[in-house]
Amino acid sequence: MSIGKHTVIYSKTQAKFGDVFEFIGHYPQCDFIYHMVFNSNDFVNIPDRPDIPLLLWHAEEAFLEDTSSINRDFVYVTGNYNLPNYFSIHDIISSQVWKNKLDWNINKSKKFLFLNGRDVGHRRYLLAHLHNNNILKDCSWSYRELEIVDNWFDPVLGFNVEDIAYARSTDHILPHAPFDNTNLIRNLSQDIYQDTYCSIVGETTFQHYRTQVPPLMLTEKTYSACANLHMFIIAGAVGSLALLKKQGFETFDDIWDESYDTITNTAQRLRAVCETISYVNTLDMPKVYAKCKERLLHNQNVLYGIDVKSRVDKVTEWLTK
Repeated sequence: MSIGKHTVIYSKTQAKFGDVFEFIGHYPQCDFIYHMVFNSNDFVNIPDRPDIPLLLWHAEEAFLEDTSSINRDFVYVTGNYNLPNYFSIHDIISSQVWKNKLDWNINKSKKFLFLNGRDVGHRRYLLAHLHNNNILKDCSWSYRELEIVDNWFDPVLGFNVEDIAYARSTDHILPHAPFDNTNLIRNLSQDIYQDTYCSIVGETTFQHYRTQVPPLMLTEKTYSACANLHMFIIAGAVGSLALLKKQGFETFDDIWDESYDTITNTAQRLRAVCETISYVNTLDMPKVYAKCKERLLHNQNVLYGIDVKSRVDKVTEWLTK
């Protein structure tokens, strides 16, 4: 494919995501081979063109695949902030999914929005906390799957058998899909944000296996809250709120305790998130929401003001240096 004076060579891949640069509307300003990464088995299909830079695109995932079979130089774009060549794609995606800026509205019927697709340990624990503390009645929520999550509660990470039982106390109310059976953000009505004050975000990365460093990656789950004028509590990797602040967003540490963002022990961090949720549940939400109006509008403007061209031009630098 030719893009102006430049050429993109696409390789065969198992990845289902299409041309990300077409999606966001700007290409790196150089010739390159474009290889979407699904898993390490993909790497047999890369064209033998050592004269053209090779771009491995895995920006939506947190973990690197095994690239030992590649016998040439390459640039690996990743969505994990802690790894080289970090590229944030999910904020751009959120700004395009929610093309219409939500207007300010202080009259809402529910305190919290809690959206979930895949059934994983930290999300199930949050659901159990909401359910067992009678907070779920004040939530608009979804939870598309019901799986066995016991293995997520590893004693090495600070959990015990009581935590497993606590999480599984919600088996009888799952699955729960009141909005859309796919639960994909792009299929949901913006009304669910218009009618709620605060997102409880069970991010993609939170809990890690004992042999892994928890990856830091924010997804459309978080950025959709920013797009839609929501306050938020994020059950994510250590440093999730700090990353948001570095990107120019504002959080709520003057209103409630956000120290959970720095807790490295997995179980302690999850329990601290739950404590914060319980505290926020006691607040006068319309009053707090009104107090946060300026920062919520700021967050929305930061998201819709992303300079996509400058971000993609960093990829050009990586490919040509």
